[in-house]
Amino acid sequence: MKRLLLIVFLPVFLGACASYGAREHARVLNTALKDDQACNQQGWKYPEYRYVSCRMQLQDDRLHQDWLNLQLMRQGQTQPPNVPSPYIPREHYRPMDPDHFDCRLVTEDKRDYILCDPTDDAEKP
Repeated sequence: MKRLLLIVFLPVFLGACASYGAREHARVLNTALKDDQACNQQGWKYPEYRYVSCRMQLQDDRLHQDWLNLQLMRQGQTQPPNVPSPYIPREHYRPMDPDHFDCRLVTEDKRDYILCDPTDDAEKP
């Protein structure tokens, strides 16, 4: 019986994971296109420093907004009145580091995308 359940549900589970991965990849490519258009409208082209800086700022703005949303969610969590509040250290947002941010040109489905993300490299090439 367990083997039958495994045979039935494993492909469904794996299919759902693959579908999520494909949707996430499509979202990344769509965001890259929008960011590319926004920086191009300002007159900057890849691989100029200003272009990479523009892309980093757009990504940092999104990350900062996500961080702010998490802070609001934490504030909304309330303790019962008879339980003392624990000390919660104040977190500060750390913006992205330009020395650890890089863009690269990739081609998928006969279309060029410029993908940008933080790197672990000590210095950019």
